[in-house]
Amino acid sequence: MEPGNQRRARFVLVEPQFGGNVGSAARALKNLGFSRLVLVRPACDSLGEDARKLAVDAADLLENAQIHDDLDGALDGAGAVVGLTARTGKHRVPHWRLDRIEEVLAGLSPEVETAYVFGREDRGLTDDELDRCTHLVHFPAADAYPSFNLAQSVLLVAYQLRLTVLEPAVSGLAPPAEHGAREAMYAHLERALLSIGFIHDETKDVLMRRLRRMLGRAHATDHEVKLLRGVARQTLWAAERAGLDVPAEDRAGATQQIPRPDGED
Repeated sequence: MEPGNQRRARFVLVEPQFGGNVGSAARALKNLGFSRLVLVRPACDSLGEDARKLAVDAADLLENAQIHDDLDGALDGAGAVVGLTARTGKHRVPHWRLDRIEEVLAGLSPEVETAYVFGREDRGLTDDELDRCTHLVHFPAADAYPSFNLAQSVLLVAYQLRLTVLEPAVSGLAPPAEHGAREAMYAHLERALLSIGFIHDETKDVLMRRLRRMLGRAHATDHEVKLLRGVARQTLWAAERAGLDVPAEDRAGATQQIPRPDGED
């Protein structure tokens, strides 16, 4: 029988270009006891001959794979999102080594769904896609040739997870908010910070990326996400009272209902 949190791990391939890689990834997942394969805008035939040939006895994973038009749809319901990328930089800190990520996620309840996101074979994940991730992970590799094949990357992650989920950590912490709630919070915070001039159009991408990295590490719960949205709502209210420019959806009397944290009047 599969450990419970193996069923709660999904492997998301963004715009895979070669059917053989999708098939090989499916085989690796089935070898290691995982079954949830998700594809975002595949640029290949994920049920074609190349995919089936390399999947061998994992064709059922290909047939049952979810296919989405965008990454947000593929991440719906995920409490943690781990992006695989070799790209580094000060806006991508911390950037965890693969064998360290389970230490970071160990405090999460085994009930939490985690998505592992893999980019295109030729150029990986975009900045916008990496912004959707709560954690970034890389493989230790030779400087001369650090790029891994897509199916190899899936195999390495699935193997590392297999080692850790056989003895899952037990946590009494509340589960983190799901992807959709986090994205709504970030959009709300961005509008609030723009309204008071803390960020500007030319700086918002960099500063919001830093906020995402910080808040992603915090594993914010639903209650905490609502609390942060309450801060954003009050900031926008004060900005409007001060005569600052506030988006129509956030003005007093707008019909949109903003979630309030539990217990807030």
